[in-house]
Amino acid sequence: MADNLLNKNKGKRNLLERKEEVKPKQSFNRSTLYTVNESQQDNSDQNKEAPRKKEKSTTTTIRCATNTSHRLNALVTSFNLDSVNELLEILLDNYEASLTPDERREIKTLLEVYQRKSKK
Repeated sequence: MADNLLNKNKGKRNLLERKEEVKPKQSFNRSTLYTVNESQQDNSDQNKEAPRKKEKSTTTTIRCATNTSHRLNALVTSFNLDSVNELLEILLDNYEASLTPDERREIKTLLEVYQRKSKK
């Protein structure tokens, strides 16, 4: 009986048949989707500060409490920063400026150790 059921479905094909090729009404390319009106951009550039220095680096994930994450994102939005990374750079620079020379030297040494460790 099982053989009968297997052979019964062999002759049937469950293929979809398309009647015609489907084409989109409009096609888009990347250059038309992501264009900026240059006259508007020129006016907004006059009001902004000098462009920020962006370093190309690898990223990592840092675990923190959800509340801390929300606080960081709120500060980024409030001060119109590009990213949490930029905020952290500012905060770390300000904190390191308040350290004593011995503490700064210790931080610099540890930073070199961590950088060597990540290169391996």
